Amino acid sequence: MPPSFPVLSFFVSLRLLAGAFAQIPQDPFAAPNYPVPGAQEQIVLEAPYAVPNYVTLESPSWPSASTWATLNSTLGGRLQALRPWAAVCYTEDPLYDLDKCKTVLSNYTNEHTASLFIWLAVASALLWTNWESCGYDNGCALNYSDPQPVSGKSCHQGTTPPYGIAISSAQDASDIVKWATAHSVKLTMKNTGHDYLGRSSGPSSLQVFTHHLSSVTYIADFVPQGSSAAPVPVLKIGAGTQLEDIYPVVEAYNVSAVLGGCLTVGAAGGFIQAGGYSVLSPAYGLAVDHLLEVEIVTADGVIRTINAVQDHDLFWAIRGGGAGSWGIISEWFLRYVSITVGTLPPTAVSAASLIIAPNAAQDVQTLGINFIALIGKYQNQIINSGITSTVVFVDGGYSLSFIWPVVKASISTLYPLFDEIRALSSNYTVVSNTTHDYATLTAAIFENVGPSADAVSFYGGSTELASRFVPQSMLEDLQSIRSVAEAIWQGLEISTTPLKDRPAGVFDHQADAILFGDMAAATKDRVNETGANPGFYGAAWHVLFPGSWTLGTSENTYASMVESVYSAVGPLNALGLTASFQNEGSAWETNWQEAFFGYKYNQLQQIKQRYDPNNCTSSRDSLFFSLVLYADARYWV
Repeated sequence: MPPSFPVLSFFVSLRLLAGAFAQIPQDPFAAPNYPVPGAQEQIVLEAPYAVPNYVTLESPSWPSASTWATLNSTLGGRLQALRPWAAVCYTEDPLYDLDKCKTVLSNYTNEHTASLFIWLAVASALLWTNWESCGYDNGCALNYSDPQPVSGKSCHQGTTPPYGIAISSAQDASDIVKWATAHSVKLTMKNTGHDYLGRSSGPSSLQVFTHHLSSVTYIADFVPQGSSAAPVPVLKIGAGTQLEDIYPVVEAYNVSAVLGGCLTVGAAGGFIQAGGYSVLSPAYGLAVDHLLEVEIVTADGVIRTINAVQDHDLFWAIRGGGAGSWGIISEWFLRYVSITVGTLPPTAVSAASLIIAPNAAQDVQTLGINFIALIGKYQNQIINSGITSTVVFVDGGYSLSFIWPVVKASISTLYPLFDEIRALSSNYTVVSNTTHDYATLTAAIFENVGPSADAVSFYGGSTELASRFVPQSMLEDLQSIRSVAEAIWQGLEISTTPLKDRPAGVFDHQADAILFGDMAAATKDRVNETGANPGFYGAAWHVLFPGSWTLGTSENTYASMVESVYSAVGPLNALGLTASFQNEGSAWETNWQEAFFGYKYNQLQQIKQRYDPNNCTSSRDSLFFSLVLYADARYWV
């Protein structure tokens, strides 16, 4: 098995504070901008400054039983031995238990129900099982399409950590960090296991489980530590809190927030540390644009409170500068937003959706490219108006959805696009066209956005992603738009190559490509105020190529699925579009420093070295993952 991947080893509490939502001025709470290269300056990305040397289960230096017992005693007996969740369903496994297996089977679901949230609370369970496996068929998955007990096969430990601890405080995290650093044990961090890069698990690691640090509290007059700024209202959010739990509180206090739309996401981990986009991002920016304070236990075990005036460099970096690079979240404060500051009413939201069928008698490729180009012609206007758009290519048809805060945008912005689609009725048939008004953002998320995200997520199956940002500058003239459309369609064809013969184990109804138009249009002029990927700011689209499968897939099909998704961004690369959202990018990204961090990488690395000189806090595709470990690992998970 290839070398194991280091993940997290410090503790964070994020504070995002309240402010007026109607417009976004220069943030008085923001850390200073960092110098960035000029447009013509050559960017030379530095290699990671240190490669951690972690012990493994096979190593003679692995901590002894008595050493583990000491840690267990320090933490009040909460150290747990971990096995894959589905082990109780493998008849050959010592843990096999039919009654317990029935509980697993009944909760092994993609539906957004209580069952799914039972799953999320299991320390050893990830949402996509390829990230539990060390190579093909070397995990402990169930069949997504028909979960049943598994006979005649072994349940492998895979990437499931041998031990885990459910933390309940910052001091817990500090104790764990100090112990792990002293014994060269890699730490992995998990809340819900919603991670497309497998960073929530790792062989020979100690898992820090934050899921039970779940709380949301409204504070009316918060001031960041050491700041002279005026008090502002905040939402204090625990590290293990899911979006599912935050939105009802947001609504109860008549506010709205820049948060994600997939309700299985834990808001305080990778979501914030990678930037945090939202259906409100075109109108109000990224979540990190509203982040004001962080409490963090750094690699030396010291608990720090960082903000614009205290350790402002680390504060700049943690706001989007790499999930798995900066810490373990404890609690944070969300800058909420409202349409008026005085009464803080909720943000009403409107939505429109269309299902479009291309003419089956015409050329599929030509129609597909032309349709992407048609949307692209209007996309800059759409996103700059504060409207989020999503285009999904699935089952030979096109699904379009739009959502917007009514205080910022109107459906009339979409009328020219709708008119042109109607004028092309000989090429495209509008199968359905619906609109809906929601009194609050929470209602829109629970009734629309969340279920839509769950529907394409295949929880319990295996999933690989690759993605690219398309900047607005690429959609400013028809020739450039056409080039982008052709590259996206070529990528779609590459990513779906293994699906053409419908081999065993692949899904019949999975998205071929998704164009997300929910990037930070409103704050594109503030790109250097945070450590987030500069590609986030000013992007028109986030183009995503997914691939999913389950048990029964042959090794050749498995390898083809991974390779085709990884290769799908090649045509966009050829146009010079190499920036990617790390949380929804490829785990096998060759030029990962440039793709995930852009010109900010070197500055981020310098900051990290000041706080973590031995690079103890890194993960696969995080800020300082070693290219040496990375290069030969494409198919091991």
